Amino acid sequence: MKLPIEEFLKKRKESKPAYVFDLREMEIYEQDHLAGAYNLPFEHLESNLARLPYSGDILLYDGGEGVAEQAGAVLDENGFSDFSYVEEGYEKIKEALQGSAYDIKLATSKDDPKEVQMEVMQNLLDFEINPMVASHGGFFTLIDVSENNVYVQLGGGCQGCGMADVTLRQGVEQRMREVFPDMVALIDTTEHADGENPYYQAGK
Repeated sequence: MKLPIEEFLKKRKESKPAYVFDLREMEIYEQDHLAGAYNLPFEHLESNLARLPYSGDILLYDGGEGVAEQAGAVLDENGFSDFSYVEEGYEKIKEALQGSAYDIKLATSKDDPKEVQMEVMQNLLDFEINPMVASHGGFFTLIDVSENNVYVQLGGGCQGCGMADVTLRQGVEQRMREVFPDMVALIDTTEHADGENPYYQAGK
């Protein structure tokens, strides 16, 4: 479904989960893109259909060259129903975001008040981290941001998962430090032994 830019941005912010895909070439995407957007160049769309989420809203944008509409047609032909796109292109979307209520803040520092730090870290979980781990049945909950430490709790398939620490340290923590360069530590408050697949605990 084609949407006006404002409706697209509203859906991006309010839908949970929402998966935003940038259909431009990787080199262009890496220069600048919507916060939380995944890169999926149009020519690779059909070969990656099996990896796209079948639940949640799929949102598509391009550089204004018309491939977002073509991508929508491909999704429709392959049984996807919850998708939307804009045809105006990234630069127009970026202009519309300036001062918009639908902007998503994904940058903070030690000088920001706690409520801003909390907002930014919650945005990161909502728009990047949780959509990523949802495919494994997991989710992250933000517990607190205090003295530049970020406290999270893992749930679902992440609680008790033997790979949780790898995901936390090699993926989530690295991304959090990009968003919050002054972060001292990412602290996992999860009781993993209570999960469905708890860590092996030696001697017990």
